[in-house]
Amino acid sequence: MVKVFNIFQASPEQAAAEQSAPEQSAPDASRSGFDLDELTKQFRSQRNTDWSAAEIFLCLLLSAAAADGSVCREEQAEINALACRSRALKSLTPAQLATANAAVAERLKIRRDGLREACESLPTDMRLPVFAHCVDIVLSDGALLPIEADYLNRIASFMEIDPADGKRVLEVMLVKNRF
Repeated sequence: MVKVFNIFQASPEQAAAEQSAPEQSAPDASRSGFDLDELTKQFRSQRNTDWSAAEIFLCLLLSAAAADGSVCREEQAEINALACRSRALKSLTPAQLATANAAVAERLKIRRDGLREACESLPTDMRLPVFAHCVDIVLSDGALLPIEADYLNRIASFMEIDPADGKRVLEVMLVKNRF
């Protein structure tokens, strides 16, 4: 079973404000023209899954950080930075991000093959970039432990990433994280 930590938690004030506010898109969505609800609808219509694109992305990022049994400050910072940059995540409000984090944790807790489901539900063209993010998170603390290498091998297999491509991503990220 994959353990996922809840690192996105809306403050009680944020959650209350969002519940009392009229229904609207997150601020970044209107600026960029990116509509997460529409993306999720399209994503689900093309796949037989109850995972949204944002949930899959979060699942893989959070499980990468927790692969060694703990989430260090560097791993959490990397995930937070991705949440600010990634179109799929930055369009979520803090409360929505916290809800997605909780949903991922619950799915992984009750679904024996939840990580495999997430990997297989990821669109093919997103697999290598998401794998690269996972490698970057695993390496962000400066070490690649055997349990983390096992995690990376498992998700690469679940996502059907060509071993040569996976190896090249790992090599590039090892150089990146050295400096």
